[in-house]
Amino acid sequence: MAKGKSPIQAQADKLFKHTRSGSYGTRARYQGSCKQFLQFVHEEFKMKNLRNLQDKHVVAFIHARQDAGITTKTIKNDLGAIRYLHDMVPNAKHELTSNDELERQHGIELETEAKGDRSWTNEEYNNMYAFADEQSKEGGAEQRTACDVRDTFVLSRTMGLRVAEAVAMHRSQAENALRTGVYQVKNEAKNGKHRQVPLSSEAREMLTERLQSVERGEKIFVQPTEKTHRAINRIEKYLGRHRNKFETQEGRERRSHEGGYNRLTFHGLRYNYVQDRLNWEMLHGRNFRHAAKIITKEVGHNRLEVINVYLGKK
Repeated sequence: MAKGKSPIQAQADKLFKHTRSGSYGTRARYQGSCKQFLQFVHEEFKMKNLRNLQDKHVVAFIHARQDAGITTKTIKNDLGAIRYLHDMVPNAKHELTSNDELERQHGIELETEAKGDRSWTNEEYNNMYAFADEQSKEGGAEQRTACDVRDTFVLSRTMGLRVAEAVAMHRSQAENALRTGVYQVKNEAKNGKHRQVPLSSEAREMLTERLQSVERGEKIFVQPTEKTHRAINRIEKYLGRHRNKFETQEGRERRSHEGGYNRLTFHGLRYNYVQDRLNWEMLHGRNFRHAAKIITKEVGHNRLEVINVYLGKK
């Protein structure tokens, strides 16, 4: 084995060397994609044998790629390469689920292009929030996650934070926001683009309470021995398990498009934020273009046209 090469990378290289499935170009492309994946799995999970490859590794990799700003099209190509590799592994212990099942079971989004509105109705949001709040007070296995879900809802709904941005929040960022009234999204932002977001009154109340139980140097939603991507996965899976209970007919109609309808997701709460902020700015005298320019920056985009996506017009 070459110096510095992980065991699973060596195993994969051997499999690719002997396979003749697909064209030479396809094999070379898949091998390149798998190299990044295997490096990630080696570093994050210390996996020694490809036979142990399973969905949790794939989901964590998807989150890491999305956090790095990699396009959905590229991620889907990565998944094709990973499944190609998995099919070559003899006596694999686990099946890898389809993209549709990954979306359904883990709450991740793999739509190449946004379709229609994704926003929640007030009834859906209020009922889901109340459910998580109740579970956070009951004890049991889901108590901590329910508490985290409830509070990340607030950050996504009232400040437009991506779920990865909310979950990665440090105590120091929260303290600074409480002092200044402005939250600084830093390196956890998609593509690393720093931005400033007004601190909502709901977030102020929530963070004031949360900080009482968070030590200095720690993150708000990530437990001391937990990786950030695992906390994100834990929180998104909670929503994936329970969201069907709170979908309404009004919500399904709102989120319907030619190919079906959009499920309840954290990303959908960013749609609510954009729509509410746009209405507020226009009610207070700004024209559409001026309002869109302000809000586009708040949600971490550069192009004004992206507002139309959040309005469900694209």
